[in-house]
Formats: sequence, structure tokens, C-alpha cells
Amino acid sequence: MKTVITLVIILSSLSCVSQKKNQNETIKEIEFSAQTRGAMENIKLVDQNLEYKTYNETKTIVLSNEQTNKLFDLIKKIQLAKIPEFKASSENRASDRAMHATFSIKTDKTTYISAQFDDNNPPKELKEIIELFRQFVN
Repeated sequence: MKTVITLVIILSSLSCVSQKKNQNETIKEIEFSAQTRGAMENIKLVDQNLEYKTYNETKTIVLSNEQTNKLFDLIKKIQLAKIPEFKASSENRASDRAMHATFSIKTDKTTYISAQFDDNNPPKELKEIIELFRQFVN
């Protein structure tokens, strides 16, 4: 019994350490990408430079410290390792009623990539982040 209790304590300690480790990762790049047969939208943030691309337009925007901080505050609310597990709330992309979209965060240790979702209906955990990302472009 004593061995089982010790094992449970060790496993729970390891879990806490790995969560802190995720929180301490340095984010290198954030990207939202959506496309379908006739349309494409890509928004990528590296440092404070936001690159926006469509088939018709390309532009780079330098975000202010305030904008960057607001984005990172939203990202802090989610666990990066869970990004691939976030569920799409609709399937309109399967019949070309929405673009196929993904969201990714690249850190100094790994890249977290979401499952595909409808560009206009992201998983609820990513909704605020993606809406803010798109506001920066407009």
C-alpha cells in the first residue's frame, strides 16, 4: 500500500512539472491558415510582425506592445498541449460552405497544431484568439 501511495505522489508531481514546463515555453510563431478551392487566408505572427496573405493581397503589420500583450494574455488561458484536441463545432468545410482552417503555435520546444475546423467557426477555446488575430489585419 505504501508503494502505491508513493507512486501516486510521484506521478502527480511529474504532472505538475510538465504543466509548468508548457507555461514556460517561448512562443516563436503563431499562425492561422484557411483555404478552399478558390480562396486562401494566412495570418502569421513572428516577433511583432504580422504577415497577412490572400490570393489577392499581401501585407505586413507591426503590432504594438499592447496588441501583442493582449494576444499573449489570451493564449495564456489555454494549455498549448491541448490545442490538437480542441473540437470543431461545425463541419461546413466538408461541403465547401467554409474554408478548411488550422491554428498553430510554434514554441522553442514543439509546434502545436489544431485539428481542422471551419474558418468562420473555430473551436470555442480558440475563438477569441482567432477573432483578435483577424482584427489586427482590418
